[in-house]
Amino acid sequence: MQERRSATRIDKVFRVLISTEEFGDQGYVARNISATGMFVEMAEPLPLNTKVIVRFTLANEDAAICALARVQNHYYVHYNDRDELRGLTGVGVRFLRFVPEAGAPVPRERMH
Repeated sequence: MQERRSATRIDKVFRVLISTEEFGDQGYVARNISATGMFVEMAEPLPLNTKVIVRFTLANEDAAICALARVQNHYYVHYNDRDELRGLTGVGVRFLRFVPEAGAPVPRERMH
């Protein structure tokens, strides 16, 4: 099977805050991130093509990294865990662009 992904994925589990105009702010677990997108676990996946703001909070930091993204895919995964069938639902989001966090101070080097 040929790999179709254009960017290398990192299998890392972390918390993100997803914001939408329709559904407000919600905390989720994200994993499998790359430069172009990531998988976000959601019990009730957001509609396809929904534009979202993803906020990643860095450990021991007040600042966050923010990205504008779009819900690209829905995933419904079934797997065995110690002979027990389990399921996982979520969305694949594609990063559109990274943006400064709302309300964050502008870095000095960008003021001119």
